[in-house]
Order: sequence, then structure tokens, then C-alpha cells
Amino acid sequence: MTRLAPLFGLLILCLGLCASTSHAAAAQPGYSAPALYNLANAYARAGKPGLAVLNYERAKLLDPNDPDVEANLRHVREACGLPPETRTRFERAAIFANPRVLAWVGLIGFICAGASVLARKLYPRHRRWLGAPAVMGFLSAGAAMCNAIAMWPLLHEAVVITRTAPARVSPVPMGEPLFELREAETVETISRHDSFLMVQTRAGRRGWVSTDNLAPILPRVNVSSLIDGK
Repeated sequence: MTRLAPLFGLLILCLGLCASTSHAAAAQPGYSAPALYNLANAYARAGKPGLAVLNYERAKLLDPNDPDVEANLRHVREACGLPPETRTRFERAAIFANPRVLAWVGLIGFICAGASVLARKLYPRHRRWLGAPAVMGFLSAGAAMCNAIAMWPLLHEAVVITRTAPARVSPVPMGEPLFELREAETVETISRHDSFLMVQTRAGRRGWVSTDNLAPILPRVNVSSLIDGK
């Protein structure tokens, strides 16, 4: 059983990723990559780059390889004087499809691999033929795991949606800020205290920012409300 522990961990990871993205999609009607892309375009035309970047990022989350989303996102960031976001080779290889699809592919692959391993023990005469489904299943599960690992930072990122966002030394709305974040800037969220978030910029600077200035890339969904059908 100890040898199967990593596989069970993978199963939980895939299900967790699938659940989070599915809840995000259920949060509002028409939550899809095309709908978010059109909404982002509307915000860009209205002179609201923060909300434009937020919705482009959400559209990219659902459709990572849409060239129009990537091009418009880059254009808005450049117009705001922000450096372009870059991906590592691992991220480019791992984020190649809709995460919900990959989560289910990984889950199915995990089940197929487990069934094949069990069948190989029950029918040793057919071990050679039953090996191929096991390999394919593990490869599918591995692809889902790589996708989940590459997407994990997005679960902790937020976009500045106001003109400026003062970052303070402590989570209180007083005193001079340490520095100011620009609209459309993307930051990593580290911790929360009341209505403030500890964030870290791409340059490594940290400070407390009011939640009114930020919006998470992955929408926060009230799971109980989804269960109740509200």
C-alpha cells in the first residue's frame, strides 16, 4: 500500500484541481474562455486594464493556447508599462489544454492503470497485453499531475484592479505605504489578515494590500452555495 500512496496523492490532486475549476465555471452563467475574452476586450476598450488583464488571465486558464488571448494580454500589459509574463519550458509543456479536461483524463488514466495492474496479477498469461493500458494510464495521470503542478501558482495570484494599490508594512489603512502597485500588475498572495493580503511582486517586494485593490485570478466560489443550488 505504501507504494500506492503517491498514486492516491495524484488522484486527490487531480480531483481537487477539477473541483476548483468546475466550481469557478459554475460561479456564473456563461463562464467560458470566449465569454471571458469578450469581457476582457470590453474592459480594455473602456480603459480598465486591471479588469481586462484579470479576465484575459481567467480566459487563458480555461484555454491556455488561444493566441488571441495571449496577444491581447501582452498588448494591455505593454500599454500599462508592465513587463511581459514569461513561462518556463516546463510550464509551456505542462499547460497545453483545459485543466478540467486534463484532470478527468488523469483520473481516468489512474483508474485504467490500477485496473491493468490488478488484471496483470489475476491473469498472468496476458501480462504482456495488459501492460500497454497500464503504461498509457500512468502517462495520462502524469500529464494531469504536471499540469496541476504548473498551474498551482495561479491559485495564489491576483491582479491589481484599481489605479494604484498602496502596499503597507502592516495590515492597517494608515501611514505611508512602502511602495505602490500599478493597475494590471500581477502579484502572488501569501497570507491574509482581515481585509488585507500579504503580497509579493515579481521583483520580490512584499507588503500588505487591501483586498479592495485586488482580484484573484481563480475566482473564489462558495461551495456550500453551489451544493444548495443558490
